[in-house]
Amino acid sequence: MASKLLTTQALKAVTLNDIGTHLNDGDSLRGIVRTNRISDVFIDFEYKYRSGNKWRTAKVGRWPEKTLSQLRVIHGSMKAERSKGIDPIDLRKNKRIEASLKQAQEEKEHKEALQRIATEEANKRSFESALIIWAEHELSHRKDGGKEAMRSIYKDIIPTLGSIALVDIKRSLLMDILDQVVRRGSRIMANHLFGDLKQFFTFAITREWIDVHPLIGITKDKIGGRQKERDRYLSEAEISELHRKLPDANLQSICELSIWIMLSTCCRIGEIAKAKWSHINLEQATWIIPPSNSKNAKEHIVFLSDFAVMQFRKMKSITVDNEWCMPSRIDGTHINPKSITKQITDRVKDTVQKGRSKDTGKLALSGGNWVPHDLRRTGATLMGELGVPPYVIEKCLNHVEQNKLVRIYQRHELKDEKREAWRILGEKINQLSFKNT
Repeated sequence: MASKLLTTQALKAVTLNDIGTHLNDGDSLRGIVRTNRISDVFIDFEYKYRSGNKWRTAKVGRWPEKTLSQLRVIHGSMKAERSKGIDPIDLRKNKRIEASLKQAQEEKEHKEALQRIATEEANKRSFESALIIWAEHELSHRKDGGKEAMRSIYKDIIPTLGSIALVDIKRSLLMDILDQVVRRGSRIMANHLFGDLKQFFTFAITREWIDVHPLIGITKDKIGGRQKERDRYLSEAEISELHRKLPDANLQSICELSIWIMLSTCCRIGEIAKAKWSHINLEQATWIIPPSNSKNAKEHIVFLSDFAVMQFRKMKSITVDNEWCMPSRIDGTHINPKSITKQITDRVKDTVQKGRSKDTGKLALSGGNWVPHDLRRTGATLMGELGVPPYVIEKCLNHVEQNKLVRIYQRHELKDEKREAWRILGEKINQLSFKNT
């Protein structure tokens, strides 16, 4: 019997020429010579035994991954199991099933543990801390870095709900606060706040901080109401009326001049408030509004009319060497756009607000209440009445073309057309207001 047993030396002598050869080690243990894709020779050992009326073959192991001695020990163990009535193949299959079930159980327990940790963390996460994370990820991409949105949130939301766990924030709590904002007369602010909160909770849902969006299904109709598009503009008669009333309105001189600049250039209030003298060339009659100052973050070139140049020259004589066209008297930077709005609206309204100007009604016009942004609309309306094509007016307003196809293929800047539009607008305003000065 011993002479028939395999030896390690004999196994090492096997070559590619022996592929498929059966090597018997005696006592129902045999090996089959095989090769792999990289031409390595190996030997798969198996145990062949009779089970009932059929023969079965159980895998023992592979040489040289296991030594010949190890393979014989495994074979001996299988024979011992057979002597006890245990089938080696069935036993191995059952062990695999048990191992799979154990792994599944461990994975389930691990998942449940992670869920418990996540739940504990969620219960610790306050509404305020979650809002801060949202601001860092989402609001930072806004033009103002999210300052205006967070200012409103810290004014109306954080004092009441900031310390409450995010998972405990319910629709009723949010609606109570939004209703309070509406009751104080700030419907538009309530709508803006509502929009920001909807974005925040969508952000929270995607990160599985919460399971249900508390504001889902609610629209602005249920908050501050739909905001109607404002269509107020000053008639020609009102422009003349405005010119007559301005000297007695006690406005700051640069604020008074800004009214005529907004009207004659169709610029936004923030664009003139943040303008620097380095942006303006009075000799070439151009004003370059940088991307950081424009609403759509695109550079905008305004070709100044003689009328607009005259207003800027007057403003320059007031500001002298200051870098800002409209410097602040407080912090050395530009004037706050809201300061211009407050100065004008205080003089349009007929009631005095506490701590505000008493020059009420001095800029009230026959057509009703107006705000600084209406000057931009008025300038555009006048352009249209003077025969300027709508597509040129849109360019003067620095609007982005809504039709993507048109936006791609029509990149002509229309410089000459815009220059002419601003020129005739300036002449018209001068005719309506300054013809007798």
